[in-house]
Parts: sequence; C-alpha cells; structure tokens
Amino acid sequence: MIFLRFLSFLIAIAIPMVPALVLSDISTRGLPGWPVLGGLFGIGLISGSFLYIALLASRMRRSIPLRALGGLLLMLPMALSLAILWTRHQEEMLWCGGLLLAASVLMFIGFVFPAIPDRRQRPMRKRDRSEPALS
Repeated sequence: MIFLRFLSFLIAIAIPMVPALVLSDISTRGLPGWPVLGGLFGIGLISGSFLYIALLASRMRRSIPLRALGGLLLMLPMALSLAILWTRHQEEMLWCGGLLLAASVLMFIGFVFPAIPDRRQRPMRKRDRSEPALS
C-alpha cells in the first residue's frame, strides 16, 4: 500500500506538468480567459484527488465517509479520461487519457473498493491458570 500511496503522490505532482508538455507544440495565444481558468481549476481538482488519496489512504481503511469522498474524487479523473479517450484523436492525448484512467482505476481498487473496514484482531487476554504449577 505504501507503493500505491507514493505513486499517487507522484501522479499528483505530475498532473500539472503534463498539459504543458503535451501542448508545447500548439500555439495557445488568443485563448479566452474563462476556458483557461476552468482548465486550470480542473487540473488542480484532479491533482488534488490524487493528493487526497496519497495523504489519507491509511485513514480511508477505517472510515466509510473518507472512503466515499475518495471514491467521488476519483470518479472525476476517470470520467475525464474516458471523455478524452472518446473524443480526442491526437496520440499524446490518448496516451495521457489512458494512463490517467489506469492510475485512477488502480487507486480506486486499492483504496476505495475494499468496502469492508480493516478490522484487526483484538489482543487476547491472559489465560486464567487454575493450577499453581503451571504459572
């Protein structure tokens, strides 16, 4: 699980960098401000969902509300990556969408899907010894 948490942290750091690498060949002059602002907000929200998983994954095992919020936050990158795979035709966008979908599904299966809370065995009490020779 620590590997998945570290992977989620790395993905949260890499998500804001990937659009700049993918869109480096495309001229972005003259874009209206609101779509750019909406795109930056979406990138921040997707990155934040992976950061949420990285930071609160250990608590998600024991808390159903944290797990539900994590599941809702991971649905956003899944839906976005499916939309990218459905609508785009550029090879770079398809790769990014596929990798984002794979990472989102992996985090969902690793941290949200196990619906049964992690119940550790309670420590056993000391045995009552009735014979003095055994103690």
